[in-house]
Amino acid sequence: MRYAFAGTPRFAAWVLEDLVGQGMPPCLVVSQPDRPAGRGRRLQAPPVVRVARAAGLSCLQTADINEAAVLRALADARAEVLVVAAFGQLLREDLLAGVLCVNVHASLLPAYRGAAPIERALMAGEAETGVSIMRMTAGLDEGPWALQKRVSLGLHDDATGVTRALALLGALGMAQVLTGLEDGTVVWTEQADGATYAAKLGPTDRVLDFEQSARSAHDRVRALSLDRAAEADLGVAVKILRTWPHPNADAVTDASLAAAVRATGGRPGRLLTAGGRLVVGCGEGALQILALQPAGRRPMSAAEFLRGYGARLAATARPVARRREGGA
Repeated sequence: MRYAFAGTPRFAAWVLEDLVGQGMPPCLVVSQPDRPAGRGRRLQAPPVVRVARAAGLSCLQTADINEAAVLRALADARAEVLVVAAFGQLLREDLLAGVLCVNVHASLLPAYRGAAPIERALMAGEAETGVSIMRMTAGLDEGPWALQKRVSLGLHDDATGVTRALALLGALGMAQVLTGLEDGTVVWTEQADGATYAAKLGPTDRVLDFEQSARSAHDRVRALSLDRAAEADLGVAVKILRTWPHPNADAVTDASLAAAVRATGGRPGRLLTAGGRLVVGCGEGALQILALQPAGRRPMSAAEFLRGYGARLAATARPVARRREGGA
């Protein structure tokens, strides 16, 4: 079936890459305009545009996917379906009426409708997630689904790995649905009641609060691993990149680490080092910091950080204050 593809960030780029890899390239790619990025704030093409160019695909960049020029471009490309993956804008009635719009959504709908389903599921400590291939309607992620694929989640899973896995599942699922649309075998299932919402991430979501449990702090760190990072003040402002939760010292086999967990557990923010390892107390248990990044420096292990910054380490870690406005 002849289809166009609309998407913007890395998740969408991976879906597009995997569809092309299956021998199913779109007739047109639609994405958002280039944006300033990086320390130099130079214009950079969205990840989807970079994948499209590498694959030699025709690409249209627009600040508004609902403008009439997009519908004309879809008609000129003879697209029968518009496949959407994390475009970043709501589709309005004219576009929805003009072409069948089918979405790759990274959750098991009706759970985690909205902008940040992967991150919110990980923050909540969910045991599973998945993708839904759904028909788009005027309501936010409310349309019926044709296919869902599930994956289990463990404590080692982070947003980077889960996003990549769900993009592949989404591409495989979309290929099935496109084939089914062509041969008339797709069955649409209305979503069940009990929707939950995955709000867009903002600056305050990056704040690591040590009053919460070690497990909750760990879930936040792994949820922000793809394009963001949790942040804290350890005497040095840092991004926390990788952690491991210790609910208590009983399961810790290393004696010095167990002692640090025992001394910090239940004492929010208390910092201790143990043989090149860095442990911070939480409201329940203790969090071992495995990798982090001081401001303006490269990512490093806890041992590297302690060699360079150990003398500046505070006795108590604190959250970094963040304003409650705008996007991340």
